[in-house]
Amino acid sequence: MDFLTVHGLLLREPNLLVSLLQKNNWKRRHKSYHYIEILENGQKALLDEPGSIIHIIEGQLLQQFSNAQSEKDMINAIWTKDDCVFHNVFQPGNYEYIALGDVKLEIYDAKAVLQEISQHPFFPDLLVDAMKKLEENFFQYSKMLTKGTDERITDMIRKLSKKGKEGYHIPKFVNYVLLAKCCQITPRTVKGKLKDLEKSNQIIKIENNRVLRFETITSGL
Repeated sequence: MDFLTVHGLLLREPNLLVSLLQKNNWKRRHKSYHYIEILENGQKALLDEPGSIIHIIEGQLLQQFSNAQSEKDMINAIWTKDDCVFHNVFQPGNYEYIALGDVKLEIYDAKAVLQEISQHPFFPDLLVDAMKKLEENFFQYSKMLTKGTDERITDMIRKLSKKGKEGYHIPKFVNYVLLAKCCQITPRTVKGKLKDLEKSNQIIKIENNRVLRFETITSGL
């Protein structure tokens, strides 16, 4: 099995891969092949070397790429805790990674990791596990595209927010510009929808924090 096939199967949330990366003996044997990087909100990850695996230990990481034809930055994915991102492992891309809030990353040399897991007897199980997650994420993404703008916005707010007693506490970095990119709609549309949510008291303020109330789940938005 070549590396290209492996990459196609281990694209997102390979939980067994996370377990392997957390093995202390692996880290001792490969000290020069991984390092920790801590980012503040809005800070970009600096990846000097190609062929990296990024493990998100804490926080959320926005992945976007530069489209040379349109000269625009496009959202590619939002990675969260225990996600593993393959960065320029098999072909170069204009990808960059931006912290959404405070983020802690573990950066690995991809070649060293793939050589390691290919020697383990559970390697086929790792691929099956990743294939299941790929199918699940593809279904979720396809479902999102069938929704209207209101649903896209509220779904994305819930995804990026912390669930509390009153509802979903919206971080300050979640603004209309970010939501527009993530939902693939115009900033003007998002700004108007957010105002509508505030007017209808579906987004309220509690101690200067914005909260999306639970009622929005069944409100028909």
